[in-house]
Amino acid sequence: MDYDKLLKKNRRKPIVSPEMLSGETSFTLLNFGQDQIKKIIPHRDPFLLVEKLTAVDLSEGEECIVGTRIIPASDPVFQGHFPDFPVYPGSLQLEMGGLLGLCLTHFFLNKTTEIPADASPSPVRATKVLGALFLAPLLPEKEVTLIAKKLEFDGYFGTVLSQVVCEDKVCCVSISEVIFLDD
Repeated sequence: MDYDKLLKKNRRKPIVSPEMLSGETSFTLLNFGQDQIKKIIPHRDPFLLVEKLTAVDLSEGEECIVGTRIIPASDPVFQGHFPDFPVYPGSLQLEMGGLLGLCLTHFFLNKTTEIPADASPSPVRATKVLGALFLAPLLPEKEVTLIAKKLEFDGYFGTVLSQVVCEDKVCCVSISEVIFLDD
């Protein structure tokens, strides 16, 4: 798979538009907050960087998920990155996309749009970032749309393309890989 080509192709416009989430599409609208998200991924504050899951498409070959987060001005990261021009770090934008990709994994592995009360996170470790483009600064107090699309999954390794979108502009597009550990 040509990751550089995928990054370039997805750097200008969001993979999922608001129009795709309304009307007759293959997306299922979701309304899951952090209490439900904690059931399907192992991350916790201060690294629980996805606030809501808003839509998922489980169509074969099109697996994709949408979520949101508001970047709080009170985040301590802005004290040093950068005091005179606060910009949300690219590494944390990569993390947001990765977390959303893990959420997507729950839905497509279980072939469901639900999060059952007894759901539990799969043990997982990041292995590599295959590429990333940082295209626009992400500023405090902005609501971002997070999008993750499954690229590959073989039961052991998973690769996801993710975007961080603010005000219809792609701020970050990345491709990352994780390994799923045995229970």
